Amino acid sequence: MSATAILRNAKLIETGNLQKQDLFIKDGLINSIYPSSEKIRFDCDCPSYDLEGKYLFPGIFESHLHGSAGIDFNQIDLERLDQISIYLAGRGVTSFFVSIVSQEEEKLFELLRFYARAAEKNLPGARLAGIHLEGPWISPRRSGAISTANLKTARPETLDRYQQAADGRIRYITVAPEVEGALDLIEKADAKGIVVGIGHTEADYDQGREAIARGAKLATHFGNAMPWPHQRQPGIVGALLESGLQLELIFDGVHVHPVNLRLIAQLVSLDRIIGITDATMARGLPDGDYTLGDMAIRVDKGISYLSDSDVLAGSTLDPIHAVHNAAKILDAEIRDVHPLFSSNPASLFSLNTGEIHTGKKADLLALNQNFKLCDTWVAGRHVFSAML
Repeated sequence: MSATAILRNAKLIETGNLQKQDLFIKDGLINSIYPSSEKIRFDCDCPSYDLEGKYLFPGIFESHLHGSAGIDFNQIDLERLDQISIYLAGRGVTSFFVSIVSQEEEKLFELLRFYARAAEKNLPGARLAGIHLEGPWISPRRSGAISTANLKTARPETLDRYQQAADGRIRYITVAPEVEGALDLIEKADAKGIVVGIGHTEADYDQGREAIARGAKLATHFGNAMPWPHQRQPGIVGALLESGLQLELIFDGVHVHPVNLRLIAQLVSLDRIIGITDATMARGLPDGDYTLGDMAIRVDKGISYLSDSDVLAGSTLDPIHAVHNAAKILDAEIRDVHPLFSSNPASLFSLNTGEIHTGKKADLLALNQNFKLCDTWVAGRHVFSAML
């Protein structure tokens, strides 16, 4: 559901122009932007919001997310999907992908059909923008917190059946290039407009280069579930770094050490970085025992592990905190790192959001002088207020 509204006296910090601006939102899109000093009268019987000089940012797009607030995307129903949609809007997220980990076949088809129906529904908060399959085409040697029980060789016809069940909602798949049949699958997925992320892999440099040539566009949680380079073996990390591919990074300071995050940001331009959380159902909850798909996980001091090992299992990273962490770790301004979580993924996945420009979806966040979230709009609908 889209809406029509007026936002007044907003500072559009992403443009560097801190003069107050008024926005007219029509049918969920940013229709026009004027200096507040012009006192434009909009011919609109619609809600009007005075931001009183607060900063206006694009909404966060979480493209790699497994759940939050006790809800796992592999174990879901419509009521819980509504709940997580509201939760995400309260954390600055305006659109998201559901990341599904490998599951037994019958259950996976059930999930794909569920999300195909859910995508047609007007969620009360953040918008469901698509599906990410993390597996089954990954390496069992680098599966991390994903069960190896349902991994399989890569066959293009299998992707066709999954996409048919999902009614075309699969937008992103993670693939290990060395898996049998993976290169043909990557080529077919790319031809169908599905973004392929290279991840959960032990591919060498040459295999990585071939996967990129076949159409891979992204590195899934770069630096995790893949071997780091040896001085004489650049490996998959070397292939990814020298390419022009986008790199997912988890800015919790745990999955990738802050020094390595800074080094990566020095090696590649910021527009190549996709900030993600890879959060599980444990986000927003205290330390304890939880699940990720059909795997038992535990959270200890805010860090998520497989229950019986020290293998990291997603994160509990909050999206707003991720933006602040990125600014701190990279010694940058909030406005410089925010695109990592908004316009960068929106551009990669061809979504009409992530920027405050006319014609873009009015997915917007109002932040105060301390960059704390005050309000969220999704396609012009006011879906969260810190004052309520």
